[in-house]
Amino acid sequence: MPKRRICLFTAHSPASGGGGAILRSLVENMPHIDVIWCYTGSKVVGYEAGHLGEGIMGGNILKDIASTYKMLSGFNSVSLNKLVDKLLAVSCDAYWIVSHNEGLRVALELALHQQQRPVHLTVHDDWAGALSARSVRYRLLAGPAQKLTIKTLNSVASFDVISKGMQAYYSQIAGKTGNICHRYLLVDSLHITHLPNRGEVYIGHIGSLYNVKSLIDLITLLRKYFEPKGKKPVVKLWGCHITGESMPADLRDYTVFYPTASEAEVVPELANCDLLYAMYPLGKSLEIFAQTSLPTKLTSYLQAGRPILAHCAKTSTLAEYIDTTGLGVVWPSDNEAEGIAAIEKLSSLNITLQLALKARELYFGERNLEVMNDYFMNGDTKTA
Repeated sequence: MPKRRICLFTAHSPASGGGGAILRSLVENMPHIDVIWCYTGSKVVGYEAGHLGEGIMGGNILKDIASTYKMLSGFNSVSLNKLVDKLLAVSCDAYWIVSHNEGLRVALELALHQQQRPVHLTVHDDWAGALSARSVRYRLLAGPAQKLTIKTLNSVASFDVISKGMQAYYSQIAGKTGNICHRYLLVDSLHITHLPNRGEVYIGHIGSLYNVKSLIDLITLLRKYFEPKGKKPVVKLWGCHITGESMPADLRDYTVFYPTASEAEVVPELANCDLLYAMYPLGKSLEIFAQTSLPTKLTSYLQAGRPILAHCAKTSTLAEYIDTTGLGVVWPSDNEAEGIAAIEKLSSLNITLQLALKARELYFGERNLEVMNDYFMNGDTKTA
């Protein structure tokens, strides 16, 4: 069977971040497609050939807001036209575009200006509900972002989404249903370790937190539960934008901040933790984000094999993951009593290899490869 040449475009690094991890896991395990990975932003070692220059977004705040508004609203853009021309010049059988930043408009332009090569769109974060809602800079651009999303979903040949929540949301606002595709994990990446008895309880976390208050609430809760039992809670955070100086002086001894590390480095550290912490926003302003996106850190947590304290609304994708897999307990509010009850339940939760393998099968197994192979190898380029 001849390989299909697929031009993959991302407005982010191929080598880092949650989106990069998801895409690499798929590309590396789809031997029948030859991916030409093109991207904007800083040049990345190992991916030099696909570098298309700096991204369209960013820089001076006023100029960026104006140019991003024009991009989202469909106005002509010289920089966007140049980027699309570069992609049109790539020799390929189909395009695979990730919606992040300018990717959403790029997918639309490619779909509208040529018919020979189908355009497939991958959505990890909804532009209006996640990128706009989480950003002060782009918060007022949610309206045009949603209009562009609907138009693009109705113009591309096919698209995939990151969760059932996103699938339902796009069906509601655009009348289109994309298949769900997550990161792919190998079976032998999952391990369960037995921890020694020690005087400290380690709570692990990777990636960004949404505010300092959430971390303060967590430590306060952990102290009230574990210190009467003669245990000191220590929260270990990798790649967090919060620093020790952001914490109250009396809590700094309960946190350890580490720089961003590769997954190969951080998973063994997470596996040495008693509990892992994940949170999604509880407030209304990020409700769409919490109900449609899915934390990529869950794949690292699954490989670490430790129970998860999920601090999130019951309607979030994070809560759905916990409820479906049984890998943790949801703390659905800032209520202290509910938090103590969650930790109590979590402390007795035993994560077995069988449980981890079932979670992999449900979320991060072969079905994800099948979805993408259907799009690119079997001609499944139509969405309902």
